[in-house]
Amino acid sequence: MNDNDPSMTTTLALLDRLKSEMPEIWGEAQVVGKWVWLEFAMPPLENVRSKLKELGFHWNATRKCWQHPCGLTRPWSFRHPKTVYPVVPAAALELNDSPAGSVSEIKAKEFKVVALRECPLPEHMQVCDTPQKAADYWRLNIATNPYFNSDCECFVVLMLNTRRRVKGHQLVTIGTMDTLLVHPREVFRGAIVAGASAIVMMHNHPSGEPQPSEADIKVTRDLIRAGQIIKIEVLDHVIMGASHCSLRELGYFTA
Repeated sequence: MNDNDPSMTTTLALLDRLKSEMPEIWGEAQVVGKWVWLEFAMPPLENVRSKLKELGFHWNATRKCWQHPCGLTRPWSFRHPKTVYPVVPAAALELNDSPAGSVSEIKAKEFKVVALRECPLPEHMQVCDTPQKAADYWRLNIATNPYFNSDCECFVVLMLNTRRRVKGHQLVTIGTMDTLLVHPREVFRGAIVAGASAIVMMHNHPSGEPQPSEADIKVTRDLIRAGQIIKIEVLDHVIMGASHCSLRELGYFTA
């Protein structure tokens, strides 16, 4: 592949749009020959699927992936395309300024300083005001990331604005299969920097059982008190397993 190849123009343009409009998805993209593939560990949310269709992707039920372009007119082959064509992560194309293995001339790049008011407006941020919405956010943005280790407990903080929309999230710590080391200093550091109004704490249980342990309950109450001191509300602590469990719904947030 070569980014000077006219036949790659559509593919590279699609990756540019994917990176600018869906940055959380762009990191998962792979270029297989001249196709762009997206594979998810968990099914993407409906709004994500709608956006992928808008960009021209379709669901390839045979390969279990989202694919662009469609390629329905091509004859069926018993060989998997990944064994025939080169496979390059989208991130590698960006880092190298050209697909792997290609040699191209140096091109001038444009850079833009983006004012804060040009950043995504609040109405485009994901609302996270219920445990279910927090669990959906986890499955789409955390469980699918390379840093996530499902075999260990991972503690994540969702940082919210005053309208309970997600400004961002932070992986605070990764523990062992059944323990975590959590301190208020690290839990609230990112929220303070981001100017968050509230946070939702989340962590996973590799066993698949989302019910809280005594340690989970104690840590939650300690962090609630810490949040009260610095005026950052702790909305919930959601534990992820085969399903999810909310400590607020279980009554552990009452005085």
